[in-house]
Amino acid sequence: MSKSDNVDPVAIVMWIVTIILTGVAGILSWNLIEPDSFWNFIVFITLWCVLSRVAHLISMILIAMFDSWF
Repeated sequence: MSKSDNVDPVAIVMWIVTIILTGVAGILSWNLIEPDSFWNFIVFITLWCVLSRVAHLISMILIAMFDSWF
C-alpha cells in the first residue's frame, strides 16, 4: 500500500485545531468589540480575521515542529 492511502494524523490535528481556533477567535473578538452598529461589526469581523490568522500561524508552526521531532 502506498502512503497516499493512509490519512496523515497530523492533517487531522491541523483541521481540528483550525476549527477550534476559529471559534475561539470569534468569541474573543465578540467579547472585545460587542458590535451594536454596522461599523462595530466591520471592526469585529476584521479583528476576528486577524486573531484567527495569528493563532493559525502560531499553531501550524508548533504542529510542524512537533511533527518534525517524531
